[in-house]
Amino acid sequence: MSTLKKEDKEVNSPVHFENLPDVILFKIFSYLYIGDLCRAGRVCLRWYHLTRCKVLWKHVDAHDMQLTSHQVQKLVPILPSCVMYLRICSLSTQQRIPFLTPHTAIEIRERCPHLKTLIIESAYIAKHINFTDITVEDLPQKLSVLSLRKSFFHTDQFFCSVSHPTVPKIKVLDCSSCWCVCDNDIPFFSRLSDLQEIYLANCPISDSGVVTLLKGVENLKVLDLENTAVGAETISSLSQNCHSLEKLYLGNTQVADEHICYIQSNSFPVLQIVCLRKTRISCVGIRYLTSCIHSLKYLNVSACNISSDCFLELSLHVSVKKRLKFEANDVNGQEYCDHFLLRSEELEI
Repeated sequence: MSTLKKEDKEVNSPVHFENLPDVILFKIFSYLYIGDLCRAGRVCLRWYHLTRCKVLWKHVDAHDMQLTSHQVQKLVPILPSCVMYLRICSLSTQQRIPFLTPHTAIEIRERCPHLKTLIIESAYIAKHINFTDITVEDLPQKLSVLSLRKSFFHTDQFFCSVSHPTVPKIKVLDCSSCWCVCDNDIPFFSRLSDLQEIYLANCPISDSGVVTLLKGVENLKVLDLENTAVGAETISSLSQNCHSLEKLYLGNTQVADEHICYIQSNSFPVLQIVCLRKTRISCVGIRYLTSCIHSLKYLNVSACNISSDCFLELSLHVSVKKRLKFEANDVNGQEYCDHFLLRSEELEI
């Protein structure tokens, strides 16, 4: 009996962290944001050495900390050279103090030569009202994904040197919710010759800006125009210029059935994902879309005027049923979806 009680006591006794092997602790640390990882490193010498492992620092996500410019200057010097992903968030765009100084940007470039993804959120990236402190030339040369979401910057200054040989070849650009980006700024994005994905959700742009963009950027694969003032001209220009398009997000725009008719059967040979949530599209537009885009695999038409009979008809259509998934229920109810961050999460998985 005493033996059984002793065994029960051992089974029910709590597991102390100091008894966990390094491999288990390392796995736990891999789920932490960078702020929590730094705090864990202060517990003891063993934890400090584990948290400084380079594998944990390839992906640095500090967006939950909402940093000041001074704190960013303190963070950058501790970044190891292996960092490939860096996400930082400013405390507020209302602070008229540059979030990144030229010195800090250049230090990131020098300390993180392998950096491929840089996400700067809610930041004031300007020196004063008419001048931007840093340009894209100051960023790491291997950078291919750049996000300035919810930030304020002067587009003409920030992207003024995109043709310089030392400028990184930006393939993915996210300017979602940047109220400073309007139609007049689009020509500067058109200079990014390697651009494959651009996210302009919730920006004050219209058809004229999109038409300018599509004339200058070739081989565009992803275009996010959710919650913008686009309509017929955008659809027409997309049909003529975007034959490499794979994902198109047009949720909460003025797109309607009559605009969809601009699409021809050979307009989008590789288009797989389309979001039309909260648009004026109806059963007529859906039928036309599914009949002329044979590569389509996912279609979001939640919060649209679509009857249940239409979905039933399409679900009974053999060829459509096999290849196409419909999203008809507005689960999150948001004004627009955050497709750039969804993209990042998919890559992490």
